[in-house]
Amino acid sequence: MLAMSSNSTTLLGLMLCLGQVIHMQSGLLPRPSIRAEPGPVVARGRPVTILCRGPAGAHTFRLESKKNTSAFMDQKNIPQRGSLETEARFLIPAVSEVTAGPYRCAYIKRFSWSERSEVLELKLTDEDVPVLPSGAPREVSPLSTEAGSQTAPASRNYTVENCIRISLAVVVLLILVAILAEAGHSQCRSPHGTQEGAHQKD
Repeated sequence: MLAMSSNSTTLLGLMLCLGQVIHMQSGLLPRPSIRAEPGPVVARGRPVTILCRGPAGAHTFRLESKKNTSAFMDQKNIPQRGSLETEARFLIPAVSEVTAGPYRCAYIKRFSWSERSEVLELKLTDEDVPVLPSGAPREVSPLSTEAGSQTAPASRNYTVENCIRISLAVVVLLILVAILAEAGHSQCRSPHGTQEGAHQKD
């Protein structure tokens, strides 16, 4: 009876661990925020910096142009902004018809891409073009049009994550089956041992 109680407790503990592992693996990364400095409405030829903010531990950010999905900027090895946030800054040196439009960003944390941010609409005005200020933020990286040069935040990462999830579940289930088999085997042997002891006493 004590052995059965011990096995039941072990099984319950393993099932709880399995549930916790699956829950942790399936948790979605928080969505990043996106904004523009000094603002989303920019005079022709003026610089603008797009800021993408995510949680601490995000090590790569990507800024995408929604009207041209093959054009993006990547920023890696982002310095942490305090203990809770990470912020990447993307400079567009001179806004024009080509660079104006909708943008969104995403980040990588623990080898997985986050969801894309809300869309930021960068709007162009026809004001006079002033001289580029000397204190403008530095340019992070040029706009890349080689879509295949970087791993896109697509289903490939989610496929790998799902494979890891399934593998963990299979391992725990195999352990559960082994414990159940051992418990059943021990239960089958118990009556024989009791009967043999009774015959020896007689």
